[in-house]
Amino acid sequence: MQELTTPLTSTNTVTASKPASAILSLRNLSVGFGQNGKSVRAVEDLSFDLAMNKTLAIVGESGSGKSITSLALLGLVHHLGGSVLNGSALFNSRVLGREVDLNSLSEKELRKIRGDEISMIFQEPMTSLNPVYTIGTQISETLMLHRGVSAAEARRLTKDYLDLVRLPDALRLLDAYPHQLSGGMRQRAMIAMALSCQPKILIADEPTTALDVTIQAQILHIIRELQAELGTAVIFISHDMSVVSEMADDVLVMKSGRMVEQGSVEKVLLNPEQEYTQALLAAVPQIGSMKGQSKPKFFMVPGLSEGTTNPSSGPQADHNTKAPLLETKGLTKRFDIRKGLFSRITHRVHAAEQVSLQLYPGETLALVGESGSGKSTVGKTIQQLIEPTSGEVHFDGQSIFKLPKLARQRFRREIQYIFQDPYGSLNPRLTVGQSIMEPALTHGIATSKVEAENMVGALLEKVGLQPEHAQRYPHEFSGGQRQRICIARALICDPKVIIADESVSALDVSVQAQVLNLMMQLQQERALSYLFITHDMAVVERVAHRVAVMYLGQLVEIGSRQQVFENPQHDYTKRLLDAVPHMDPSRGPGRFKPPLEGEIPSPMRAVGNEPAINKLEQIAPGHFVSQSDFIPS
Repeated sequence: MQELTTPLTSTNTVTASKPASAILSLRNLSVGFGQNGKSVRAVEDLSFDLAMNKTLAIVGESGSGKSITSLALLGLVHHLGGSVLNGSALFNSRVLGREVDLNSLSEKELRKIRGDEISMIFQEPMTSLNPVYTIGTQISETLMLHRGVSAAEARRLTKDYLDLVRLPDALRLLDAYPHQLSGGMRQRAMIAMALSCQPKILIADEPTTALDVTIQAQILHIIRELQAELGTAVIFISHDMSVVSEMADDVLVMKSGRMVEQGSVEKVLLNPEQEYTQALLAAVPQIGSMKGQSKPKFFMVPGLSEGTTNPSSGPQADHNTKAPLLETKGLTKRFDIRKGLFSRITHRVHAAEQVSLQLYPGETLALVGESGSGKSTVGKTIQQLIEPTSGEVHFDGQSIFKLPKLARQRFRREIQYIFQDPYGSLNPRLTVGQSIMEPALTHGIATSKVEAENMVGALLEKVGLQPEHAQRYPHEFSGGQRQRICIARALICDPKVIIADESVSALDVSVQAQVLNLMMQLQQERALSYLFITHDMAVVERVAHRVAVMYLGQLVEIGSRQQVFENPQHDYTKRLLDAVPHMDPSRGPGRFKPPLEGEIPSPMRAVGNEPAINKLEQIAPGHFVSQSDFIPS
């Protein structure tokens, strides 16, 4: 963004006219933030046409203006303190019965269009959903307002749309509140709400960031079906270039509020002209690129100094030790579900069942699977954030849960956690320096505040920030910078194990590459062990030494990265790998397979209806596979 004090003068003015084939034409859009004659331009002189039944992908890093553009189209930018400085957005409105300029409509007129003719899937489902209303109420309200149906009919349609986005036990979720759903489930509920009125234009702002690859493929297939049936046009905002490759017809690349490059998906992705576009594409992890390689590999980040990282080699795990550093034995966690008039326990969620894993010094063990498979439950149980139902966790040869409570405190220092949402895991009222030093003071690593401050400054430099950044607050940093701060906070205790729970899933590809390079570099220097929890199979292939696959709370396959990726044996593992999008626009959009029919599997079971425990059999040295059947989801 650039601060400007002079009036905007376009160097490439486009006439405010709309081609006959276009459903929406944007001309010279400029959006600014600020007062008193000074304005920070978030978007400047942006123009494009959107045709019916076509998908335009807008890509770029955080702060490039992608989301601000979409909010401006819906007349929502003023809620963030911004304003449309100039430009037009011509749209043929059925509701208003004429061609309109969205930027000149009244709020009353915009309310008729928003959610009906133009819908948006927002990036942050937790902040977009009202926490005091159930999921069913929020989607039903949209249907009653725009489609004029009764409350009973709206509830029935709401269930149909929740089924459409493959939410398990949709009837129960009608009466669930947003906080009772996982991040991926909330995102699917947001998608159901956006699709409910069958809009003419669907704006999808990072719609699949929090979703597993299989659900992602199904959601993208749903969007494609909607286009085929209704001629819906889609503005697809994303940093996942592989998804863009398979979804988009045209691509618009943005940087610092301006258009850098625009053209067909084949032209932009296969023959990018601008250096910035080339850098974005170079940072994308591509499935299959590690074939024949036995250890992780650093990412190439064009335009940045490689420093001490070597892009041709990655950290090597130490498997020569006699015993693993961390081991779980039969780890089980079940959550009770109370129903009925007397709130009796009628069902249990079998989040983790008999999970046995080993993590060796200097190793990255990736734990992969869909939402609800139990990945995060295992990680939080190891970190002692959740008490297990049964089973053991051994660290350095000692059983953590058999020790007195005070003795267990030491292990909280040795095992640190990096959460999925860096902003949510940092206290907004504390400076980042205070947040980072807090564990050091709690565990007695620093004996004084001055010593802790010196440690904070050194760690901030280590993760690519400056010591003076310690005085700033979380909201003053980008997403990638906040994740680096969380890594610094984890490192201040000098841990042996770091549990990274979806730690890079929400980052831009270039920032993601930098953060992963940092984590691998620290692993080389400190012999750190990572339990890397993620649904991004392309990232796993690049950073992991070994891979463990979970399905419905149980392990179904575990082995080296090469064994699991190059010779997958379990049907579920094959399904995960098949669902990974490929950055090959020549294959054309619409590759996604239709969702499978049948009851959606759920880890929730009635009391007394215990799941059968998978038995892992060794089929090759270090490669174990369950012989259990896979129920497609």
